[in-house]
This record gives sequence, C-alpha cells and structure tokens, in this order.
Amino acid sequence: MKRSVAALLLALSASCGTTDAVGTASPTTPESTASAEPAPDTHADTPTTPSPPPHHTVVDERPAPMHQPIPLYEGGAITRQVDAATAREEGFVVLDLGESWTPYLFTEHDTPDEPVLQNDYRATFLALARGEFPDDRHGDLAREDQYLEPYGIPPTVALLRTRFHHTHELACVASLDLAPLASFEGQLAYESRDGGRNFVRQFQTLERAVNEWVRTQGVEGVAQLDTSRFSDRDERRLADYQRLAPRYAAMVATQHRLECEGYFDGLSGGHVEGGFDWNTHEALSRFERRHRIYGWGIVARDTLAMLRRTPEEGEQEAVIRVLTERALHAAGVIEDGSIDGSFRGSDGATHDVPNLEGQLRTLMIEAFGLETPESTLAFLDSLGELPPDGQHLVAFRAPALPEYYSSDMDFEVEIDRGDIWYDFPYGAHGEELPQPVERRPHTTIFVRWEGQRIPLAQFGTTIGGWRSELIDGVTYWRYKNSPPGPVVWHQIVAAPVWLPPESTPVRDLLVRSGARGAHGWAPDYHEVGPSYASAYGLVAAYHIRYFERPDGSVRLGGDEGIRSHGSVDYTSIMRRHSHGCHRLLNHIAVRLMSYVLEHRRHTRDGIQQLGFRRDLERDGNHWTMALDHGGYVFTLERPVHVEVLQGRIRGELQHPIEEALPRFDPARGAYVQIDPTNPAGIPVTVSRLGVVTPIPGGWAAVTPPDAGAGVDAGVAH
Repeated sequence: MKRSVAALLLALSASCGTTDAVGTASPTTPESTASAEPAPDTHADTPTTPSPPPHHTVVDERPAPMHQPIPLYEGGAITRQVDAATAREEGFVVLDLGESWTPYLFTEHDTPDEPVLQNDYRATFLALARGEFPDDRHGDLAREDQYLEPYGIPPTVALLRTRFHHTHELACVASLDLAPLASFEGQLAYESRDGGRNFVRQFQTLERAVNEWVRTQGVEGVAQLDTSRFSDRDERRLADYQRLAPRYAAMVATQHRLECEGYFDGLSGGHVEGGFDWNTHEALSRFERRHRIYGWGIVARDTLAMLRRTPEEGEQEAVIRVLTERALHAAGVIEDGSIDGSFRGSDGATHDVPNLEGQLRTLMIEAFGLETPESTLAFLDSLGELPPDGQHLVAFRAPALPEYYSSDMDFEVEIDRGDIWYDFPYGAHGEELPQPVERRPHTTIFVRWEGQRIPLAQFGTTIGGWRSELIDGVTYWRYKNSPPGPVVWHQIVAAPVWLPPESTPVRDLLVRSGARGAHGWAPDYHEVGPSYASAYGLVAAYHIRYFERPDGSVRLGGDEGIRSHGSVDYTSIMRRHSHGCHRLLNHIAVRLMSYVLEHRRHTRDGIQQLGFRRDLERDGNHWTMALDHGGYVFTLERPVHVEVLQGRIRGELQHPIEEALPRFDPARGAYVQIDPTNPAGIPVTVSRLGVVTPIPGGWAAVTPPDAGAGVDAGVAH
C-alpha cells in the first residue's frame, strides 16, 4: 500500500532532523527566508548578512516497501509486483500454486503467528495430492484408485505438470483418430467379454460382405453402392452394417486412446478390440476419474465430450479445472451458476447472483495465458521448482464481489428432499418395484442481507431410504428417514470419523485385506475414517436440534444423528439413497464447508479424542475395531440454520414405516420372519404398506424356486 503524502513528509523531515534518546526524530525549525525588498539599513557601517536560499520540500515518490511482494499476472505475463498483504483489498486474487496448499479445512492455523493445532489428516491429504502412495492403508487405497480428484483430493501443480509432460511426449498421440468419436451419437456400455466378442464377430461378418459389394461394383465406398438389385436380406445386412459401424468405430477409437495413454496398464487379460468388455470398462473408469467425470465407465455425454478432446487438451482442461478450484477457495466465493437468483442492491436496482466460478475461470485463463495446451504447459514450466513444503503465491485480477459479501455473513441452508416414497419397494418375489423420482434432493445455500434471502448455489444431495440393518444377528430391511424440520450446523468436522452402531452388519465393516490382516479380512478403517473414502467423506456438518430464545439466540439440543457430508460414492448422489444423511460430492462438500468457515466466525477445537471399540465376528474369526482419534473440529460462534423440507411425498404412505421388515430369501422362495421358537423362520408376505402376513400352511405352501434361481433382487442399492 502506498504511503500518504503526510507520512512521506514526516519520514523526510525525520531523516533530516536529530534523533532523541528513544529514537524518535526531532525535526529542525527552518530559518525564515528574506523578503523580496530588504529592510532599510539602520547600521550603515555594519555589513549585512545575506539571506539563506529558499527551502524546497522534496517528496519521495517511491512506493513503500512491500510486506510480501508477489507477481501479478495479466495477459499471460507477469506485469508487476503487488503486495500479498493488501492484494485482496486492491481487487486481486492471491492464488497459492505451491505444493503445500490445502483447502482451509486441512489447515492448522489462520496466521503464521498463531500456534499450530495439528490436523492429523493434512499430511495424508498432501501426500495423496502429490501422487504419492504412503506405506499405510491410505497409500494402499490410493494406489488402487489412482486418480483422486473426483474423491476430493485434486492433484498438485507439480503433479499436473508431470502428467502434462508425459502426455506431451507420447508418440502414439499423433496417430490417434478421434473423428469417429466426434461424429458418434448415443452411448456405449459394458456388455460382458462374450457379448463384446459376439458384437465384433457380427460386425466383421457384415463388414466383409459390404467390402465385397464395394469391390464387385467397383465403387469408392458404401455411399456409392447401387442397392436397386439387392435382395431383402442384403438390404437388411447393409442397414445393420450402417447402424453398427459408428458404434464399432467409436469403440475402437476409444480403446486406441485409452491404450495410448496407459489406462489399460496393469489390467490382466487384454481387451476385445471393438467390444465393450470389462477391461475397457475399467480403463474408461480410470479415464473418468483422471478428468473428474462423475460417470459409470461408459461412453456417454461428459465422458464422450472429453474423449473427443485431444490428450493434450485434456491436460489443459485439468490444469484449468484444478486451478479454478483453488481460486474459488482463495477468493472465498461459492456462486457457480447452479441457481437462478437475484437481489436488490443498495442502488435500488435488481442484480443477478453472478456465476463467480465462471468469471474466475475466464479471468484466470486470460491472466496466466492458458488458452491453448502449448501456452498452458509453458505457464507450468515457467513456475520453476515447486518445493513440497512451500508456497508459491501469485495474483490476478479478481471478479467484483456482490455487495452482500462481508467477513461474517448470515447464512441459511435449505435441503429439499425431492420426491419421497415411503411404500415398501419390493414385490412378492423380492423384485424391486418402480418408484420413479422426478425431483432429486438438493441442498441450497442462502445469505440473509438487507432483509433479503439470496440463493447462492445449489448442489445435488441424497436422502434416506430402505437399507439393511442387523437385528439379533439377522439382517432386516429398515427405512432410514431423513427427518424434515429445522436444525443447525454447530460444528464442521474435517476428515471425520463415523462410529458404526451395533445395528451395522459386520460384513459392512470388513474388507479384503491381503497381507495386512488375518483370514483375508480386516476391519475397514476406510469406511469409518478418516479417509477420503469414509462414510462421511472428507468433511461433515452435524445436524443438531435447537431451541431459539426470545432474543434470537440459540440453545443447542440433541444430535439428530444426521449429517451433511462428503462421499466418494458419487453414483449414489446421482440416483440412490443414503442411511438418512445428506451426501455431497466430496469436492463440493469441501468447497461448501470451507466457504462457510471463510465467512463465519469460528474457533478451532482440533482433533477429537475417542475411545471407541467394537468386536467383530464372522465365520468364527474375530477382530477389534479401535478408534482413538476423530476428526478435526471447527465450532461456529453462531450456528447456521438448516431447514430440511418435507419434499413431495409419492405413493400411498404419508409417513415412514417404523418397523423393520424381513428380507426375501431367493433360495427358499419367500420373505422370512425370524421366530425364536422356529429356527427355520416363518414364511410371510410383505405388502407395499409394510403389513407382514404369515403364509397359511407355512413352508409346505411355498413353492421353492427352480434350482439355480437368481439372486436376491431386493438387495439395497
């Protein structure tokens, strides 16, 4: 920040004066200057003393020294230095490109002067972001998943640069033919290895016939064939070829690209060229994770759009995407264009809620010069060495913030449960019954400002549904409700830990362990956390009941047992249910909770201390799950009010079924009600309204399924 003229004059006078004992400057008093006309000489014999020259004030126009000078990027180049200490107030984003950056949730203090309050997961987060695989369970899982950006851990700038150079040096890139993908419409999905082989054989048989027609007619291609003398059979064969050719060509182009970039590496058994087998599905899933595409390992929409880009264009987009996410955190904004909203400004006019994510992305591309793959790689290379434990601060012009922004904002959150079905969702033979959902659940964050409730952003989420529950050693169905009504977020917990209740089936708490556990199984500490793959993901906000006093203050009540939290299971957020909690994509949960903390006064409580133990038993083997530490807690000085809406109730039932209901046993052909007096259980029917009725005649009246009948269609999804 430039010093004022007065300050500069004071500094100048101090430099010219004397200094007292305590080091403060005592300015000299300037002598008076001579007038234009000298006074009459009353002493003619006394020589006159000449007047001193006029005193000239010199102003030092040099800017004050910067506390922390950092480069300002404009138009793809560094144009000057700005002070990191004041850059935000001057309209710049201060972006940390260093290898030690994390979202606010995984920091350990707010300023360098504050003592460090250790965040146990921070070191793991940074190691995984750098592409390292620690010699522990975190490294084991990350080595399997490989690409963690869709799980909330974006790659560091150095890792992005390494990946970019690797792709840039691939000789096979030049020979890739992406044209079949550019013209392809529709989608391609896994169809089993045998299904893929059958498709390829069918297509190649048709292709040979078409090539023979082209050869015998002496034409250049299929479009020039004279079909006037074709038989009906040949016309059908030609039509089948024209229908299947785009699919085959798109599949081959996809596989060539996946193979070129190494996504098949480590998968045993090869793949069927032109057929969508399992290895192709696995390779495509890796491709999706690499590019933060929330897909199902199929060629459709977002995945197809990225496949159409060249590999280097994909790396360019990864750099822009990751840096934009960092910029959102650095600028402390959340508006992403996900909701249409407006507000009345102090000027009396109506203003749209801006898409600040889009503006940041555009301004950042222009500032750093990320318009092409070549210029993007050049920018990365210009950064030089990026030490693993250091910052690398840069600045670029920030978008203008709406006037509702402040350091302490009055947030509210609304969770719309969408379409609700309370009816039992399984039929007489355990088959899943249709319960269509047109309106999915979503979470919206608002700010209260000048008497207005302004929507800022909206994110897809989940609600509860029918889930498995263990009761006296037997697995039942139970409806896990997401209760409507008002609650508050009082605490936000980074890298949270889930304490599984006794009703959690043991099989859900064990994982194949290889060399790390006895009997091939071990307690699944990724499920309980801390882990990016935990039940609560990377962050959770607890839903707490409350009572509002007459003065508007809040008295906290009990824990509702419901959380708004992150999740790696992004397909569940798109179309499935939870156990009652409101799941968010991990990076969205991190973004949302960091944003709340950025603009809401809070304290750091640090790591929770636990003493949790649970004995697990399966097939005669025993394990103990032990949790001594929980997540890293931030406590809000003023809770955030959350309203869970009723939603739109579908079906016959208007309230959830409270009782646990029996599951269908496909091997025995009936729902089985456990009866302590009858080890075989009682065969029953279960209606859509949850009414359990014993089958007259018992098991003698049940017709068992054919040998080798299918699996339980009522498994929870």
